[in-house]
Formats: sequence, structure tokens, C-alpha cells
Amino acid sequence: MALQRVARALSSREARLAQTSFSHCRVFSSSAFSPTSIHIEEEVYNRQRNLMPLGNRVPTTAPDAWVAPSAVVVGDVDLFDRVSVWYGAVLRGDLNSIRVGAFSNIQDRTVVHAAAATVESEAVVGDRCVLLEGSLVEKHSVLAPGSVLPPGRRVPSGELWAGAPARKVRKLNKDEIVEIPKLAASISALAQTHAGEFLPHSFAYVEAESLRSILKPGAALAEAADLGSADRE
Repeated sequence: MALQRVARALSSREARLAQTSFSHCRVFSSSAFSPTSIHIEEEVYNRQRNLMPLGNRVPTTAPDAWVAPSAVVVGDVDLFDRVSVWYGAVLRGDLNSIRVGAFSNIQDRTVVHAAAATVESEAVVGDRCVLLEGSLVEKHSVLAPGSVLPPGRRVPSGELWAGAPARKVRKLNKDEIVEIPKLAASISALAQTHAGEFLPHSFAYVEAESLRSILKPGAALAEAADLGSADRE
């Protein structure tokens, strides 16, 4: 009898604790998963436009030039053979023309805008650079990452420039100048590898299908059952 009284006392105490602990708590509920009726090819994964005409100013790209999915090329912009424009870069030819010569690369988060700017063939423009109106980056020259090239400033061939505003750091030696075309070719080849991963609909549908299968009702239970049967085998 004593044991029964102790058990009843403990059960009533636990009930009071539960009531005290949770009576003032907020209760959250999740809505049931509802599969979409939109076909996978009709879904919009990225509303950003890589190439955007502006009035009569239309971007022109060589067939083997590559613009990253998160880069934006607007207006009167010419991208010549094997040019690559990397992730987050912005080329705005809305006020004047921008010309990027063959085998040149515009690296990540670089901004080229306002009036006319030119990047000649086999020039290297580092990450996060800003090229302002009328600026010129000549062939076989290097603009270091994070540089701001002021309006009308010219980076002569065979020189390394850096800073904000960009200034001449030094002349490139013969070995470095010889390496620039090789670097341009290797970056261009790398760009083609990246380009191969982005088909007209990209591979976003693969990820979407994977998420659908995971979020589908009962998917977790089915996966657990499959794992259990595999363990038994």
C-alpha cells in the first residue's frame, strides 16, 4: 500500500510539473506539404538576366565567350573570342560602349560602367576592380584585385597597376609577360568548364527534383525503411 501511495504521489507531481512547464508555451504547427502543379521546366529559378538590351544598345558576345550566371552585361558591350566574365561582375554599357578583347577575363565582382571603357586582348583584370569612364587596360597588362581605375586612366602594356585609385606598381619582366597569354588561355579553358555546367535550363532542376523527393510525404519513413532493410541484408 505504501508503494502505491508513493507511485500515485509521483504521478500527480509529474502531471503538475508538466502543466506548469507548458501551460504558457507557444505551440507551433506546420502546414502539410502540398506538391506544386507547375511543371519542373516552367519553374523560375533565377530571374536575373545575364545579357540585357537597353533601348538600341544590345550586348554582343562571341559564340565562345562566357558570362557567369550571376554576372550582368547591359547595353553596348562587345565580348570578343574566349572572353570570360566571372561571377558577380557587372558591365554596364548604358551610357557608352565597352569593349573586351579576345582571351581577356573580367574577374569576380568587377564593375565596368559609365562612359566608354576598353580592355584589350590578353589583359588581366583582377577581382572586385572598378573601371571608370574612358579607362583603358592595354594588352599584356595586369590590374590587381580591388583596384579602382580612375576616369580616362590608361594601364600601358607590360605594366602592373594596383590601388584605389590605381597607380603603376612596376613593369612586368619578360617571364611575366610571356606567362600572361598562358594565364589567359588557362582561365578561358576554365571558363569553358564552368560554362558546361550551365545548360539552357541549368542543373537547377536536378536539385529541385532532389528536394521534392526529400520533402514528399512519407519520404523520410520510406528512406528509413530502405536503410533498415539494407542493414538486415
